Amino acid sequence: MVRKQRTALVLVILGVLMVIPVRLASSDVRDFAALRGQVTVLWTRGPSDTRAYPVWVWRPPGPDSAAIPVVYFLHGYPGEARDCFSAGMATLLDELLREGYPPFVVACPDGNGSAHSDTEWANAVDGIDQVMSRVTGADIAAVEGAHRRPAALRVIAGFSMGGYGAMNIAMQNPGLFGSVVSISGYFVTNDLSGMFGGQPAVLARNDPSAHPAAARGMHVILEEDAGDPLQLVRGQAAWMAGLLATAGVPAVLRVMPGSHTWPYALRAFADALTYLEQYWQQYTTAEAA
Repeated sequence: MVRKQRTALVLVILGVLMVIPVRLASSDVRDFAALRGQVTVLWTRGPSDTRAYPVWVWRPPGPDSAAIPVVYFLHGYPGEARDCFSAGMATLLDELLREGYPPFVVACPDGNGSAHSDTEWANAVDGIDQVMSRVTGADIAAVEGAHRRPAALRVIAGFSMGGYGAMNIAMQNPGLFGSVVSISGYFVTNDLSGMFGGQPAVLARNDPSAHPAAARGMHVILEEDAGDPLQLVRGQAAWMAGLLATAGVPAVLRVMPGSHTWPYALRAFADALTYLEQYWQQYTTAEAA
């Protein structure tokens, strides 16, 4: 109960912070007192990239370890890697840390490319902008380094286009992520920039609703705001939850008040963390047995 009250308090604070544009840098965080995380920016290149792309990372105090979960959080469109930190992610994570929440890392990659403005966090059929491969390859390698996580302690999450991307990436890379969190996402293709080239087989492969059984073995959390104005998103979480259930994949479905905004996305992320903590604890307990 105390944890819920404190989490509610920090979310109220976040609502106020959203009035003021915020850009956090590692120097901002290092000046804070103990029990605050550190924000750093890593730079990675995917298999087809002609330049490096940023990954914003929040880490709890202390040495890194393969026993500390990592959440890869994908932004929406248009967007960039720093978006969730500009919205107040570090403030939320610092508060959870002070509450005694188990430590975990949050890494926010960049989903942009050089040739396609709307990448859908996918791999382009023309070979340019292999964003999915950047996330699953260079980004994970840079964030985890020598401390590679087991799938059970690796989560992929996202907001809006990132919610679609999280589900699509998880489904196409079985065994890489133990949990997937889609926040105000959609589960059909919405290829505005021709990433899939109109090819039926490629479109089908990148359509999560076409193969829900691909989520078997993962914990799935579907969060959606009750007042979403986008037809592409509205009702998608409940629909996908039904498809998953038919395929024998249980999913957590949470529809809460809010709209298609970052303040809602952070509230939904805090809600999803209550379930992720349970999954991580189950894994840790099983490993210790």
